[in-house]
Amino acid sequence: MATTNVAAPGEDEPNPRGTPRPARDFTETRWLMIKSAAGQEGAAAAQPALDYLCRRYWPPIYAFLRRSGHSATDAEDLTQGFFAKLLSTNALSRADQSKGRFRNFLLGALNRFLADYQRHRDAEKRGRSKVLLAGDFGEVERKYLAEADPSLTAEEIFDRRWSATVLEMARKDLEADFKRLGREKQFAILQEFLETEGTDQAYRAAAGQLGSSVEAIVPAVSRFRARYRECIRRIVMATVSDPDDVDPEFKRLFGGRS
Repeated sequence: MATTNVAAPGEDEPNPRGTPRPARDFTETRWLMIKSAAGQEGAAAAQPALDYLCRRYWPPIYAFLRRSGHSATDAEDLTQGFFAKLLSTNALSRADQSKGRFRNFLLGALNRFLADYQRHRDAEKRGRSKVLLAGDFGEVERKYLAEADPSLTAEEIFDRRWSATVLEMARKDLEADFKRLGREKQFAILQEFLETEGTDQAYRAAAGQLGSSVEAIVPAVSRFRARYRECIRRIVMATVSDPDDVDPEFKRLFGGRS
């Protein structure tokens, strides 16, 4: 049987025009850029990037609110209201520079928002504006219920959903890379190996589907996983203010994953 050379997108892989793909630049993080812009030019200059992060990281906020005892309807309303307020006020001026992670900033801002909400509940409900958050609240609610663990605190639920959100974004980024290179089928087949080592039977099945050999599939899966980890690290890096914080944040969120 003829075999196909199976590859995964990576820094040393030619792009569709045959030239080397440039190595990704990890020298700056999106959260660092946000805080720098806020300090140098005022919070308004940082709002577009802050808006981008908020729209990606709202599911952990929703999960925190649900675990704190709010109904699904109230949690949705509060999530919308929280981000509307965060994006319409000079919230960046209150960011604690000693807590350089966007995750910590969001959770602290949420706790302040909830304290204010209790004092101004009626006015908040009447006057709250909403933001268009990317995603489906119904789907996030289903995930929350599926993962619900009464032994976990709201903060632990928040961290668990944050980790899951990062993994979901990394998977989507990786899929987009494969789609850009016309390798949708390869991604669909190899994605089962992202979270598990895979069995000999699974490797043989993947090789058969791709018209390849097991000998070619094994290193392809290794490259595929490495590219996935790179996507995860890039996403984590966008939420810290110091590149040196990436590894500690990575370990906190994903434990032994490397």
